Amino acid sequence: MPHSVLRYRVCIWDFDGTLFDSYPIMNQAMIQALEILGYHQEPEEVRRLMKQSVSTALSFYQENLGLSKELETTFRSREKALSDDLPPYPGMQEICRRIVQAGGMNLLYTHRDMVAVDMLRRHGFWEFFDGGVTSEDGYPAKPAPDALLDLMKKHSFSPKEAVMIGDRDIDLLAGRNAGIEGYLFDPFDDYQSFRTPFRGHTPSELCDFLLLST
Repeated sequence: MPHSVLRYRVCIWDFDGTLFDSYPIMNQAMIQALEILGYHQEPEEVRRLMKQSVSTALSFYQENLGLSKELETTFRSREKALSDDLPPYPGMQEICRRIVQAGGMNLLYTHRDMVAVDMLRRHGFWEFFDGGVTSEDGYPAKPAPDALLDLMKKHSFSPKEAVMIGDRDIDLLAGRNAGIEGYLFDPFDDYQSFRTPFRGHTPSELCDFLLLST
């Protein structure tokens, strides 16, 4: 069996849309929340807005439909009810395991709260992580580099040793602002116009990029 060599010693992972295929559930929660409040919106429109960010979608519908805090409250309630069905991307756990097996380190950087860590534990991922950052740590949001700069200090690695893996431009911009290269995981080509040298559409492509066979 070929021996794997790491392209980067440290892999920093986004959660939603990267490790976990969470957008279908989140999109469904937003569609249901809008319907509860009496509005039907096209699923593709919801998907595009949610892909930018939850706050973008909330702000758009609050402003354009005249909704207030009730939309966010209803959305969070539906998201929580549906979250037990949140699936990881097939193959991502194996990639994390192989990174550790090859002597590397996995770290988490998500805007989600500790629910992300709970989900990683539930699906057997967390044993392959050395820690990370959630919204509860209070750092400025991506693309600010603050969280990544502190992860570098805490875990003693340089920017050149690491890669930021995410499904949105802000993930890679956060890495870029910290001097860290990025890999765009873009299954549906949502960010075709975003310029980055490293991108892919499947976990298999990501695995081939991170783990070099010798």
